[in-house]
Amino acid sequence: MERAFSAKKEKDPASSSVQDASDRITRRGETIDDKIKKLDAELSRYKEQIKKMRPGPAQEAKKARAMRMLKQKRTYEGQRDMLCSESFKLDQVACAVEGIKDKDAQQNRHKTHNSRQCNRSFMSTLFGTCLSTS
Repeated sequence: MERAFSAKKEKDPASSSVQDASDRITRRGETIDDKIKKLDAELSRYKEQIKKMRPGPAQEAKKARAMRMLKQKRTYEGQRDMLCSESFKLDQVACAVEGIKDKDAQQNRHKTHNSRQCNRSFMSTLFGTCLSTS
């Protein structure tokens, strides 16, 4: 009963950082690369076995198995390419965000510099006229 009516477990908050998302995609891409490497090793092993076998149903079965593995490898490669393009897009977004932050900081520096310059000219004008009249 306690399990059915207990409060929900708190989930980890989802990270909203573009860099975190890019890192997750990169990790997934690495796992897919590992799967592709394993399939390559198995395919080369099947290739050697097929070369050594005599033509017949056993060789055809090995060829069919190798073809299925090759199809699976192509699927993984397609997924990896999709992840790479997503990672590239996220990197582009991160670059754009950094550019916007830099522009904003630059504008803030210009505003403070211009206000200080304006204050200095105002003070020199005010005190310059006061000093010359006395």
